[in-house]
Amino acid sequence: MKALILMTRIPVPGKTKTRLMEILSPEECAALHECFLKDVFAALELLDDVDIYVSHTTEGDLDILKAIVPRGVEFLPQKGEKLGERMNNAVAEVLLRGYSKVMLIGSDIPGLQPCDIDDAFSRLDANDVVLGPTLDGGYYLVGMKSLHARIFDDSLKWGNKSVLEGTLDIANKLGLETGLAAKYRDIDTRNDLECFMTFATEGVNHCEVFPQNTVEFLITRWSGDYAKRYAEK
Repeated sequence: MKALILMTRIPVPGKTKTRLMEILSPEECAALHECFLKDVFAALELLDDVDIYVSHTTEGDLDILKAIVPRGVEFLPQKGEKLGERMNNAVAEVLLRGYSKVMLIGSDIPGLQPCDIDDAFSRLDANDVVLGPTLDGGYYLVGMKSLHARIFDDSLKWGNKSVLEGTLDIANKLGLETGLAAKYRDIDTRNDLECFMTFATEGVNHCEVFPQNTVEFLITRWSGDYAKRYAEK
């Protein structure tokens, strides 16, 4: 029995994707985050025999998320002050429900493919922990069969390029076998958006699930008045 937890903020203007506010308005950042969520769920809906949970921040109106997330998905409010504590609590809560494998992912990778999530679950057969690296040195996915709380050590500088390396070091010291899933670029910065658009317009024809919502949103804003405003930044 497998479960996947999508960890996300509620897309409220001014509270999400704030690093992109140098080129997008708070409302556009929230709308972009909503597109990410729709595209990620388009991929998750193709997974077989995986129960989906949404671990959400408590800042904002939960009805915003309910309008985006497919019916049948259970919502879990995040518990804890720091990111590591919140991830640990979410994984612990779901493992206690009797699942043999639990995966936790972030919401910043609209191009995530279901085949890569399936592969990550498969890698747990031979490993204690699976991590999905990001190009900036962090990770977007962590999976385990039993709780290894020290993996979520809040002494790690979350968002720093040393997060993956630090987590692998912790796992090694604990004697845990660790597998790596497919690598992705999460979208936090202007450069990430530019790379995503290149990927989306030139390299995703082979994708099982095309990130339609995010691409359409960005194409709209990469033209007309937005393009002029963007170029002036």
